[in-house]
Amino acid sequence: MYTKVIKTILKIILLLLLAAGIGVSVVWVVNGRPEIGFSNVLGNRAIIYSQAYKSGDRTGFASDALYLVSSIEAVHPIFAREGRLNDDYFSIRDDFLEYSLNNDISRLDFAFAAALYIKTLRDGHMNAALSCSITNLPVIYGGRLEINWRARGDELYLLDENNNFTLTRIISIGGIDTAVVFETIEKYFYFENESDRIHRLSSFSLYGDIIEKAGGVIADNAVLLTFSGEDGDRQEEFPLVYSDNSSNERSSPAYIVRYRYMDGILLIDLRTFADGLHITETVNAIQLALQNGYSKFIIDLRGNTGGNSLVGQRLLEAMGLSLPSFGSVLRLSDLSVNNISSFRQYRRLHDLGVEYISYRPNTSNAKNPNNVFVSVLTDSLSYSSSLMTAVWIKDGGFGNIIGSPSSNSPTSFGNWAGRITLPFSNINAGISSTQWLRPDINADQYTLWPDIMIDPSLALDTAIEFLHGM
Repeated sequence: MYTKVIKTILKIILLLLLAAGIGVSVVWVVNGRPEIGFSNVLGNRAIIYSQAYKSGDRTGFASDALYLVSSIEAVHPIFAREGRLNDDYFSIRDDFLEYSLNNDISRLDFAFAAALYIKTLRDGHMNAALSCSITNLPVIYGGRLEINWRARGDELYLLDENNNFTLTRIISIGGIDTAVVFETIEKYFYFENESDRIHRLSSFSLYGDIIEKAGGVIADNAVLLTFSGEDGDRQEEFPLVYSDNSSNERSSPAYIVRYRYMDGILLIDLRTFADGLHITETVNAIQLALQNGYSKFIIDLRGNTGGNSLVGQRLLEAMGLSLPSFGSVLRLSDLSVNNISSFRQYRRLHDLGVEYISYRPNTSNAKNPNNVFVSVLTDSLSYSSSLMTAVWIKDGGFGNIIGSPSSNSPTSFGNWAGRITLPFSNINAGISSTQWLRPDINADQYTLWPDIMIDPSLALDTAIEFLHGM
């Protein structure tokens, strides 16, 4: 009771300081009055308070597991407020810590166990949290099949050279049913929405480690696949290809941004959200287009997996737009206030014991004085800052979305506080520090639905036709 009184008094003092213009008042002005939180929902159930794990005999993978759990519990925003954790969080966490004591497990065994624990956070960004510190590839990898396929529902189909579905299904991988491989992926990874499910089933089923975990056989570094098509069933072996990060789907794009004028439309082709001179040049091009009477824009975010969200904000504000505000729950921790520049302004509050700051979502501040119209092109890979940019357009009423849904949810976790390195396994782990809340609280919080749902390969032509018809 005494502690609660002290915290309440401290909260009142801090709010008065904020109102007086001290500390983070600039944040108040920009984002509205924040909610300041002092209570950690874990309480004495946090792993750092558990006597069972304070002994010094945890070495090897057991030490890594303890470091990973304690770091996540200190940083992730799911622990900031009541009612967010899954009911089975503590049992899964404790099973992971117990399993890591087994001296017979391998680095890969540990990675799968860690992935199962991380899944409890319901955080799509953290599906890619564990990577090898040397190759920067996912720890759960084991080589990759080079074959063009995609999930549809609960089945897996070959694609043709134009990425269209064929009638040929893959019915077994490494001698086991494809459904079993899918079940294994679903066991260890979280899906934010159906688009995310299709994307992860399609991509993770290519990994040798996933195939073996599901019970599939890899012989001489090759996997036997069984196909079923119009001409019956056939089998063919495919090799696993081992490569560095430059040749997989997370590889760096050939360019950051390009733009071109097209008969009254300015097309902005943005490949990744990296700020710099190239973005400044694009901002200048947008402003020049406005001066020359342009009011129609296309932003191509297909295949863009995100980065610095300030890039999207700069581009849209160059069009004269005042953006709707994402709500947020910012978890203040040692890692976040020291590693993320946007969090450093909160260091003083963190030092005073504030555990999180929360802002409400808001659409009333959306303004479009230049009456521009923006068509945003998306696909399943339009993730993180890409998704945020598309949501600004949708929820602000500034244009439309054309293509297929992102695999990222409009309300989701993100904003990695930084990476920790587990000392024994040498595995890197990224941890989200913010929950983003979609500006339009009445819209679908899990999926950003395009206004024109179409195969992403046709999205650009569709956008041009639409804008010319306005």
